[in-house]
Amino acid sequence: MTDSTTFLRAIDLVVEQNKMLAHPFYQTWSMGKLSTEALSGYAKQYYRFVQAFPTFLSATHSNTPQLSLRQELLENLIEEERGPENHPDLWLRFARALGISLSELDQTELLPETGESIATLRTLTRDGSHLEGVAALYAYESQIPEVARVKIDGLRQFYGITDGDALSFFTVHQQADVHHSASERAILERHALNPEDRHSCVEAARRSARSLLKLLDGVQRAFVERQ
Repeated sequence: MTDSTTFLRAIDLVVEQNKMLAHPFYQTWSMGKLSTEALSGYAKQYYRFVQAFPTFLSATHSNTPQLSLRQELLENLIEEERGPENHPDLWLRFARALGISLSELDQTELLPETGESIATLRTLTRDGSHLEGVAALYAYESQIPEVARVKIDGLRQFYGITDGDALSFFTVHQQADVHHSASERAILERHALNPEDRHSCVEAARRSARSLLKLLDGVQRAFVERQ
């Protein structure tokens, strides 16, 4: 990877090769063929990922030596956690539209795959370099605007969820993660300059993207294949 364009293309390629929208669970969602039980099971598992995601941002922020980069990451973290519009609360609104209470979400036992997904992102963002952390975040957030759009379409068309409040997690991320992923991409372009950093960032993005598929493997196994 001799230039930044080739490097960024390599990251985008590993994300494309492991994209969430190609997973059978999301394909079934888009066709309107998920049962209410499967959608609810997914909502409970993914809530735990949503809860954990700000800690991945925080870990990367903490590992970042440059103030200007920390400030960029801090803006993302603030949007995730500040006030009543914090993103776990937005997910709770979606869950409530499915008849799931906060206590049910909090008491949900993690599937092994969900736990593995969260642990992988935690390791990448806490124990890797700050650039590896940014690459791991980018592998997730760069996918979310399109994932959110497809989810919204499916929920409205097939599952009877049309209320703006219930869809707010998805509508917010459809816009916000365009900016978040662009910021992360720019950080990688400006600061991952040597071959070693670029290689480790591509591998971090690959591991991050695959860990997201692992979470979906779990909900597919537990709530679709067992029905």
